[in-house]
Amino acid sequence: MPLFEQVLDRYPESVKVVFKHYPLDFHKQAFPAALASMAAAEQGRFWEYHDELFLQQGKLHEDKYPEIARNLGLDLKKFSLDMMRPSVRKKIEQDIAEAKKAGITGTPTIFVNGRKLKKRGFGAISKMIEAELAKQR
Repeated sequence: MPLFEQVLDRYPESVKVVFKHYPLDFHKQAFPAALASMAAAEQGRFWEYHDELFLQQGKLHEDKYPEIARNLGLDLKKFSLDMMRPSVRKKIEQDIAEAKKAGITGTPTIFVNGRKLKKRGFGAISKMIEAELAKQR
């Protein structure tokens, strides 16, 4: 996340971060965590929930998701219902399909205007953003 914060600080009017889920099969808690973050998004708290998931990623289990929601002050009844909502599951499944189509094999993967970032770091992403901005001028 510090990379995205740097990018958004440097390009506040030019860059939009779009998060797509790609829960990897070998991580048993990845899909439930994605569902939980989308349930939090239904209450406008995706990023706060997302950040907390990453802080607690070694401790994730079925009871942890509502605990995080409670700690963030979310409506727990709505949160639980949204986690089971087919439309929430469908959004994640669409993200997975897009990732597979794009040839993504791991996470995180970063794209700038559809081009995959090869070297992760502020310098590399800044260079790609500057090139894209130059095309628009």
